[in-house]
Amino acid sequence: MARVILVRSPLELAKIDQAGYGWSQVNFSEHSSAESLMTAFRDQVIEVGRKGNQIRRFFNIRAGDLIVVPVARAILLARATGEKSFGLEVGYGENRVGAKYLRGPDGTIKRIPRDDLSTALETRLKIRMAVASLDEFSDELETLYARLESGGFSNINSQHEAENSEAIEAFKKTLLERIREGSTFLSGGGNGMEMLVMELLKLEGYDVHRPSKRHYEGIADADIEAYRKDRFNPTKLLIQVKHHQGTTGAHGIRQLAAIDEDDAQRWLITTAISGESTKALAEKDDIQIMDGADFVDWLFEHCQNLSVVTRSRLGLSDVPVLL
Repeated sequence: MARVILVRSPLELAKIDQAGYGWSQVNFSEHSSAESLMTAFRDQVIEVGRKGNQIRRFFNIRAGDLIVVPVARAILLARATGEKSFGLEVGYGENRVGAKYLRGPDGTIKRIPRDDLSTALETRLKIRMAVASLDEFSDELETLYARLESGGFSNINSQHEAENSEAIEAFKKTLLERIREGSTFLSGGGNGMEMLVMELLKLEGYDVHRPSKRHYEGIADADIEAYRKDRFNPTKLLIQVKHHQGTTGAHGIRQLAAIDEDDAQRWLITTAISGESTKALAEKDDIQIMDGADFVDWLFEHCQNLSVVTRSRLGLSDVPVLL
């Protein structure tokens, strides 16, 4: 019986009929069994933490399995071919499996708005795992796949939703590229990114400040301290901000881990991506990571509420766009 598997695969891979997972240090396609693969992780002393089941689940995708790829406010559906491959040009998608995505007559990939899904399935899609079983929703998703494969629609607004989602994703991708490359008018040296993060935190209701460079001892350091207190849940955040291209290393994790404060949440916010070893270290030290893609999602949520100065520095237009 075909399984149904959620895979948080980079959208670029869908265009070439693939679904991908990370772990660039290990080529899954070189192994014939999950046991062999896990042995390779141990031999290379790669700490997988609690992600072992996700690794096995992705490795065990077989031809005929139904793959569900979440994208902005929608999902993509694909039938796995089972063909494994490996490539380094797409971050978080180095290990891949062939996947034939549902496409329209013009070749564009069909997007299914999340509003067209059952409440239970829509809620399940919010799970933080990169690879997860959706077998309990097999009937719903297989029915939806069959209807779309035969030329039906999930909803009368599907076309508008698809065009709008494409526009949003293109906007976020371009904005993130400009920030990474320094093509905005944010001040340099990391200061501009820190000020942008502080403004976003204020919009979330936090009081923020930047501690002096002498505030912490040794390697310990946080660029921003943020506080929010409501009736039930006072919160303190310690944040390291990295304005990077490419990959962000583990230095920021070590800086946050060295701070001796038990009551604070620690976050590394970077415009780049973080390697699997950095993620493993962060998980070990109970530190959260907000990579570039998540950061630009957060920024997009607050675009309309940013100050006029910040919007100008980011190059954001106030003119509505027609689809």
